[in-house]
Amino acid sequence: MKKIFVLFTTLSLLLFSCNDLDIAPLSALDVDDFFKSDKDAILAVNGVYATEVDNESVVIAYLVDLASDASKSGATMLGGSGGSLSTLLYDATNNYPYWAWAGSYYGITNANALIDALDNPNSNVSDGIRKRVTGEAKFLRAYHYFQIVPIFGEVPLVISSDIDAGVGVVRADVNDVYARIVADLRSSAENLNDYKVREDYSTEDQGRVTQQAAYGLLSKVYLYWAQTDGASNIDAKLDSAIYYADKVTGYTLEEDFHANWDKDNRYGKESLFAINYVISQESFGDGGNHLTHCAFFTTYNDTLTPHIVVSDRTFYDRFDDRDQRKEASFLADVEVPREQQVDYGRHVYYTLPRYQKYIDPENREASAYNRELNATVLRYADVLLIKAEAINERHHGPNAEAYEAINQVRRRAYKVGEFDDGTATVSLDEVNLKNLSYPDFRKQLRRERYYEFVYEQQRWYDLARWKVLLKTTRRVAAAQKNEHIQARHYRFPVPQRDRDLNPALWQNWGYGDSNAPTPPYADPNYEGGPENNDGWTDEEAQYLYDHQSVPGPKN
Repeated sequence: MKKIFVLFTTLSLLLFSCNDLDIAPLSALDVDDFFKSDKDAILAVNGVYATEVDNESVVIAYLVDLASDASKSGATMLGGSGGSLSTLLYDATNNYPYWAWAGSYYGITNANALIDALDNPNSNVSDGIRKRVTGEAKFLRAYHYFQIVPIFGEVPLVISSDIDAGVGVVRADVNDVYARIVADLRSSAENLNDYKVREDYSTEDQGRVTQQAAYGLLSKVYLYWAQTDGASNIDAKLDSAIYYADKVTGYTLEEDFHANWDKDNRYGKESLFAINYVISQESFGDGGNHLTHCAFFTTYNDTLTPHIVVSDRTFYDRFDDRDQRKEASFLADVEVPREQQVDYGRHVYYTLPRYQKYIDPENREASAYNRELNATVLRYADVLLIKAEAINERHHGPNAEAYEAINQVRRRAYKVGEFDDGTATVSLDEVNLKNLSYPDFRKQLRRERYYEFVYEQQRWYDLARWKVLLKTTRRVAAAQKNEHIQARHYRFPVPQRDRDLNPALWQNWGYGDSNAPTPPYADPNYEGGPENNDGWTDEEAQYLYDHQSVPGPKN
């Protein structure tokens, strides 16, 4: 389904001006003259998909991975914007917050233009394609907003393609943004009633948004919203997270965890939504998925680490060796191919393990440059863990459904029960959680999310919504993160370039000339107290404390 994600010139004809959001119009062509057929509408939504390409594997990945506790810049990227993200010394001039902001609004603007054009009763698009394409565009608009609202907090809410929609725009309340995300995803699900799962599309269209993807993202959005400062009706939002997780049907977990990143399994049975990458498409550099390139382009050289690498070996060592996610997520110990042994020797034991998920185990060196691999956005495992977490938070303790949801993920990790392939070295009784208190289940859930989503651009979002970003990052000495982490890092700065265009965009607290009132995340109590170890055992927390180069908080 490669054609979906190629950036079509036709879409550029739809762009309208969002002047104060730094989005320039590329053409003044009237959209009323453009939509003459179903093909026009499909070409246009293909271009809306294409705006995810750079944002997903370059911009958002660098922004949230390098700023999290688990990752850091390698020796190849110690300076510049990436290096300052890794050391938490970034400011409003850093390129990555700017690209995240501008790229997201570029996608939002394209989606707005398409949605408004399809709402025109004079277009010649058939009712079936109109509904489908509208559902796809609303999902993508919602996803763009969902990426940036946890990053920046209050953001401009622009849902019109009117040429003046972005002029003098102000930052909308976070709850208003979440309400719009929810409204778009509900509308998307309704419009995609004939496209419930990927099999409802033709073979060449596999990978488009489905109704089930909308339900899965709704579940995640409601959980995040319930954990946002200032949210009301929290129990109702948690109930909605559970409700929409239960509406996700037709998906199961892969028996082989690494199958989720198999180049021959782009749309596997666990994938609700993924970004498709094609080398020939427009993107940073020469196209393709940079998640693989940035984690392994130095291949077998341990003296020169890649752009993104695990920040501390403890993040690898904490895995149980029997957990298949350890080997699937990291490359720590590798035999060098015969033709490369002259340069590197026969065997490499990496000081800091590389991220393995986007490395082809059958041809590791080639996968660092041939990047035609999908980037994971939403997997069924995420839906299961969202459901388990929402139940525990809603009822202040787990029930049978919460245990079953998290235990499905754990059973797959250890290949037991329904996933037993005859190689399991652990029993069901050891794997299945039971009889846990509310805080103990929460601790285990948070730990499980780390094990499951290594290098999937989830970690920073999780630490921020759990309100443990400071205490968790202070345990890691890598890249001076523990020295530089501050309360302001719960938000990224609004890009200075956009504030220069629009002075109405006030700056987040703690950055530059901000006059924003002190936010809740500046309160030391925001971190939830010393008993919250963010899923680390007491022994692991002590290990990290003992191995820091400068003192950090001791739990």
